[in-house]
This record gives sequence, structure tokens and C-alpha cells, in this order.
Amino acid sequence: MEDRTRRRDQVISEAVKRTLAPAKIREVRVRESEDHYGDPIYRVDIVLGSDDEKLDPQKTINLWEEVIGALETNGFEVRFPIFTFMTPSEAEDEAA
Repeated sequence: MEDRTRRRDQVISEAVKRTLAPAKIREVRVRESEDHYGDPIYRVDIVLGSDDEKLDPQKTINLWEEVIGALETNGFEVRFPIFTFMTPSEAEDEAA
């Protein structure tokens, strides 16, 4: 089961990086969770490549569709993804 979870996380990560390109993404972290209604979701933390990394707003809007499509195409459970964007320094602060 662990290999399947790792593969699912890789599918999500690849979809995020592909969709947001040419922006540099340092890390994508995925965890299963529930929203405030109790519905299953994926919490997806996206750590940008640098503190001044610029994202194309239209590409960020497309993230939901791209990630859900990648999950469906690869046979994984589709849950609504909730994205959090962090700079590297914010990610370090969170880890401390």
C-alpha cells in the first residue's frame, strides 16, 4: 500500500510541476485529510523554488483540473485537492 501512496503522491507532484512550469517547484507534499464537512480531500503543500518565484495566475487556476485529471488517468482515488503555496523560507519556518 505504501508504494501506491508514493506513486499517487508522485502523480500529483508531476501534475503540479508540469502545470506551473516554467516556475520552479522545490517540493510538493501530499497528505490525506478531510474538509470541514468531513469530505475526503488531499492537502497539497507546494514549496516554491525561491522566495521570489513568480507564478502565472492562470496556471494556478488550472491546477485543480490538472491534478484531478492526472489522478483519474492513473487510477487513483479522486479527492478535491487543497493547495497551499509556500516560499522556501516559509517552509523552513514551518518545519522548525
